[in-house]
Amino acid sequence: MYDVVEGENTVEDYDTKRLAENKAALAKIKGGLATKVRILVPADACPVCRAIEGAHAFDKVPEIPPEGCSCLDGSKAYYAPVLDRFGP
Repeated sequence: MYDVVEGENTVEDYDTKRLAENKAALAKIKGGLATKVRILVPADACPVCRAIEGAHAFDKVPEIPPEGCSCLDGSKAYYAPVLDRFGP
């Protein structure tokens, strides 16, 4: 699937970086005005990613990428804040 060249980033390095980015995004959402966290996924996502799509309470937010994800090139799911108590 991927050619690994010595000295270049590996797939595992990319996955580790993406996991760290997702954790940082979730922490930022939790520290803001959001009341919940929404997981958004593209239309071509795998069934595992589609299953976690939607709004979640802070204490029940699934990790991205979910275990068992089979999306081509990895999960493209991401966290977004739910701001249902704020606005004009």
